[in-house]
Amino acid sequence: MTTLLVIGLIALVVGVARTSGDLTESMAEAERVFGEIEVALPAGDRVVDVGASGDRLAVRVADADGGERVIVVDLTTGQRLGVVRLVPGP
Repeated sequence: MTTLLVIGLIALVVGVARTSGDLTESMAEAERVFGEIEVALPAGDRVVDVGASGDRLAVRVADADGGERVIVVDLTTGQRLGVVRLVPGP
């Protein structure tokens, strides 16, 4: 019984060591790919909310004139993919 506990503990330690190594590699890869991205906003505009999903960043912006829009950015390339204007419905 003691032998099974020791083997289980060794397997657990090896599993944790492998997982932490994978996390370190993926964090290093993210730092190499991401870099620094600038999203220019006109004077008077302000960021209302930010959300990310996968390699996409969505920035909700309130315009100086009271309107709102969502700017979508690709986090791997830094390229602005598009803008969604939020307008009142009928």
